[in-house]
Amino acid sequence: MTTSTTLNTTYQDIFKTENGKTYLSALPKLEKITSGQSFLYRQNGAPSMVIDIRLTNDIDAAYLRQSVYKSLQRYPYLTSQLVEKDANYYLSKNDRPLIVAETDQLRALGSDEVNQHLIDVTFSEKTIFIAYHHAIADGRGIMPFVETLLYYYLGYKSNTWPEIEHINLSDDTMSEDEMLEPLENLESQPISETNKMPDLNHRGYQLLETKGQDATKSSYRYEIVLDQESFMTYAKKHNATPAIAVAIIMAQAIQKAYPDFELPIVAHMASDLRLGVTNQNTFRNCVGSIALPVNQPIVDDEDFTAVATEFRNLIKQSKQISNLRANVNQMANLFEKLDSLPTIEAKQQMLSFFENILLNTFIISYSGQTKLGELEQYIDEMHTYMSGTNGLSIEMLAINGGISVDILQSFESDVYVKDFTDILAANNIDFKINDTVLFEVPNDKLSR
Repeated sequence: MTTSTTLNTTYQDIFKTENGKTYLSALPKLEKITSGQSFLYRQNGAPSMVIDIRLTNDIDAAYLRQSVYKSLQRYPYLTSQLVEKDANYYLSKNDRPLIVAETDQLRALGSDEVNQHLIDVTFSEKTIFIAYHHAIADGRGIMPFVETLLYYYLGYKSNTWPEIEHINLSDDTMSEDEMLEPLENLESQPISETNKMPDLNHRGYQLLETKGQDATKSSYRYEIVLDQESFMTYAKKHNATPAIAVAIIMAQAIQKAYPDFELPIVAHMASDLRLGVTNQNTFRNCVGSIALPVNQPIVDDEDFTAVATEFRNLIKQSKQISNLRANVNQMANLFEKLDSLPTIEAKQQMLSFFENILLNTFIISYSGQTKLGELEQYIDEMHTYMSGTNGLSIEMLAINGGISVDILQSFESDVYVKDFTDILAANNIDFKINDTVLFEVPNDKLSR
């Protein structure tokens, strides 16, 4: 595979391409945001989700800028801005360019500083930061853009253009259904009879550190990078996927720290609901969660495998169309009620429970494996995070032989991290751990 190394693509060129024209022609019928509304009506704005990509060499600004614009030729809908009208938010063409800047400070999405864009690309030394707004995209929606951007940037930098089948290039044709709302025309998709989800105890054990926390809590990040080979050997031995294995190891760590727990330790695992909607190729936010309770002590390999197998069964049942549709319908009903409210203040009041929601015992999300072939050698680590987590959450990404496990907490104690890494070491799973980070990502500056 070869591609042009000419660095003359501009922001306005995005809209002159066939994909850009498709985006502009479709915009009037897909502009209202529905599925991402829970991130739009926060009184103080919603924090950015950040993908933090640490390379082996310093960033070249010209190559990065060109890579962003080339990638947006394939994903022009990510250039949109949001316009508020009658307490609803609509996607609109943004004629102001996306500004790639050298800074180690993240910028508020929707602000004048980023020309009202809902994604932002910045860099500092060897690190690229990609921030995006969860109102317009989830992890599955943004990662194809990230992969295309990295393909172009590392290709320009190394003058290497390997064949990578799943990478979309600037002139690859975009399908209009990528842009469509996932919750529209739900009645047009038939539902088959499937197994019903079992009744689960969703009341989870509450971490002691989260009791009595106020709304001004700080955010702490513990970055662990697992050796993928030794970790996957362990996971497969215990019938576990990467996310299941990390969830169970965290449950073990909590049990080790506080063995006298009366309620189950519940892992709330992010779940892609696309198979339960009409527009399954959508980039927009289409995430639910499944509660995975640990009701027993996990003291040996047999216990670990038993819990992993139960988690697999629960996840399999959650992916049955009828169960997916039940989750989707709950979301649709919530947003239908939200749409009936006449003011932003009323909508903020209705969604105020999201501001400080605490899901006991913890949350876990795995964004999958990024595959860039021989270009991966230029990527040292890749992390994803946002601040404002209430309690404990885990974000996972895999690339270049490593799986990043970012443990995000609203409390400083490292008791669970230490127990987590002790369990890794005891099971011969190689890892590295970075320094603790006290951090805050900016909230959006959308007009409210």
